[in-house]
Amino acid sequence: MYILAIETTGPLGSVALIDDSGNCSLKVSAEEMNHLKDLMPMAQQILDERKIAKSQLSAVAASIGPGSFTGIRIGVSTARAIAQALDLPAIAVPTLDMFKQKCDGSALIAPIFNARRGQVYGGLFAEDGGTLLTSGPYLLTEVLAAIEAHLADVRAEMPCGMLQASTITFYGDGIDAYERELSAFKEKMLKTEGCRILLAPKEERYQDAAMAARAALKKYEAGETLAVNQLLPDYMRVTEAEQKLKDGSLAKERAAKMARFKAR
Repeated sequence: MYILAIETTGPLGSVALIDDSGNCSLKVSAEEMNHLKDLMPMAQQILDERKIAKSQLSAVAASIGPGSFTGIRIGVSTARAIAQALDLPAIAVPTLDMFKQKCDGSALIAPIFNARRGQVYGGLFAEDGGTLLTSGPYLLTEVLAAIEAHLADVRAEMPCGMLQASTITFYGDGIDAYERELSAFKEKMLKTEGCRILLAPKEERYQDAAMAARAALKKYEAGETLAVNQLLPDYMRVTEAEQKLKDGSLAKERAAKMARFKAR
């Protein structure tokens, strides 16, 4: 049994192949946002290196978002095309939830993806992988407030009202976008709670197809597969163009452009 997994929600696209024993191979694009060019060659390369025929694949998985809108569309459409061509089931892997794999009992895990203007796609997971803040679109301040609220709840349950030493590790490209805000939060939590805030090193910070493959294997074993047409992106918020269409500003922009054109 083999599952081919695709991850394109971040700058670097990647492809992974995993078997039923958890043996996983990974290929990562050398260039950012080069998904259209690199995905299929990487998929073929990884099959060739493992000496696996396409007929031996059992499912195709895609990291469905959130993240780059364009990247998500490319990854999901590629996974659908492969699954349809090979008559295979698909597996949808929520991207933020893949970071539960980082929960090893030593720290809370907080993945955050940059959504611009103080916004993130984020979540918060307990040391054992339980969900403390459901993955979704938030202001960065809301994610930080959720961490503080959780620590306050833990402190309240302590017999002496003292919080035991805790560690929170952040992952995702939100670290790059909000490094100043996270540094300030780090200092605050150390002073007020004695809590360590860690920013994952760059070599471990971002999502990749190996994470998607490991999550997909669990879903496959649990029978959580989909028909090809059920594999859909999860943007978690509408695109800027869709929002403008919804609130009427797109029509106003078009009317203004036409007015300027006619005035020439």
